[in-house]
Amino acid sequence: MRKNLKLALPLLASGLLLNFANTKLWIFLICISIVPLFVFINNNSQKKSLKIGFLFGLGTGIGMFFWMIKGISHYTGNGYFYGILIATISSVFLGFYFAILSWITKTVWAANVESNWFLLLNRLCIAAVWTILESGLACLLQSFPLHYFRIGFPFVTNIYTIQLTSIAGLSILSFITILINLFVAEFVIQKKKVYLLYSFLSLVLTFIIGVICFYTYKPNLTGKSFKVAIVSDNMNPETKWNNENGNALANNYFQLCKDATDLKPDFIIWPETAIPWTYSADDDLLKEIIKISSKHTITNVIGINNENSTDKKLYNSVFYISDQNKIEGIYNKQILLKGIEEPLGNFLVPFLSEQGFVMSKGKNEKPIQTRFGKVGNLICNEVVVENCGIEHTQNGANFLFNFSNDGWFKDNYISELHFYYARLQAVENRKDISVANNCGVNGIISSNGEIITQKKDTVNTIVSGIIQPNKNLSLFTKCPFFFNLILIVFILFYLTYLRSKTIRIDRHGNF
Repeated sequence: MRKNLKLALPLLASGLLLNFANTKLWIFLICISIVPLFVFINNNSQKKSLKIGFLFGLGTGIGMFFWMIKGISHYTGNGYFYGILIATISSVFLGFYFAILSWITKTVWAANVESNWFLLLNRLCIAAVWTILESGLACLLQSFPLHYFRIGFPFVTNIYTIQLTSIAGLSILSFITILINLFVAEFVIQKKKVYLLYSFLSLVLTFIIGVICFYTYKPNLTGKSFKVAIVSDNMNPETKWNNENGNALANNYFQLCKDATDLKPDFIIWPETAIPWTYSADDDLLKEIIKISSKHTITNVIGINNENSTDKKLYNSVFYISDQNKIEGIYNKQILLKGIEEPLGNFLVPFLSEQGFVMSKGKNEKPIQTRFGKVGNLICNEVVVENCGIEHTQNGANFLFNFSNDGWFKDNYISELHFYYARLQAVENRKDISVANNCGVNGIISSNGEIITQKKDTVNTIVSGIIQPNKNLSLFTKCPFFFNLILIVFILFYLTYLRSKTIRIDRHGNF
């Protein structure tokens, strides 16, 4: 029993450390947070690596999903049952994921290799395997953004290191992070300072390449720049419109619209489901909003559910409405939240703020044409899915709008991560992006990753700034799978040809 605790406690604590580094977006800490796992893998057997990985992943999951116990139970009104159930399943899932990773790592791991060159190749292979499996997990969890776990994500907080994503996406930052952790772990195992030097040089090289990318990037502007005003009333998701509060809530919206109109923007951008019911051309609230902003040529871009009269399906949508109250475009969300917007099997979380609606997926949605160029739309979790921004940009988008509602988790780490995923989309696809987020961070980010403006508040929020349309296509946008394909080829080459040489060196100690 004592022996099991001696193994379990440090692994659980190490997993919590990884989660802390990832959710707090600490670059230095993420560079050493996987070191304990690699040291344990090195010191134990192949069979034990499964248990080691599971405990480490379980610790990571506990830290990552603990908020669900209170959060989900609060918004469902069903006690702690749903919160405990989902948090437990999520943590165990992450435990199994790291168990698989650890077993594969132990299988590939070469120890006591005298040649630094072969050790480098071995560790490159391990980092490549981790990166490929992480990318596969991200693809699998497109409809589960709360479960996204990308090890290299903290690097997007730095203006220089994020530039590498325009070349190879988030995968390259994860690859570098894992490699640095492997070198530090090797220093702990072998007590050779040269491995600390390798980790330091990896970090320095990342910054140097990022600096070069940042200062050599030039946006290829198209058309003229324009002004946006982002508004959010930061309404609690528990709030329901009724006869008692309807007038007060409507007047608050009208005041927001008046204040935004005074800034003379070209677009007033509202968050996801800013109007919490289905669109109607005769909607009095919408009519008044359009009337207030009609003194200027302003397009209101507003989140509202949309029921298609043809197929009788309900969509989570964004409407572009002109100052003449004409619809200029509609975008329907394409990637729905499993278990929330669409059932997971027969399961649908019964949130108090919802009326039991089940959403339908938008299909083949394209960027919307405006007088300033084409705009790609990302609703809520779509900003987390790299392929969504790529698809819009490949289809001609000159800039991006993101619409979200972080009311369910406004008091935890997710809201900040949401904003930095928008920053990631901006740099990966080299497109300016505006973020309208109820109860979250509202802001504007340029295509080089600079945050033009940002604000998070608990009261009415207005953020304004300039968007510059461009027609750039980054290497990542053009070839999004290029880096991962290189890693896959390297893994296969190493395992079929180089690994036997590494093992021979491991056994005989000579080159």
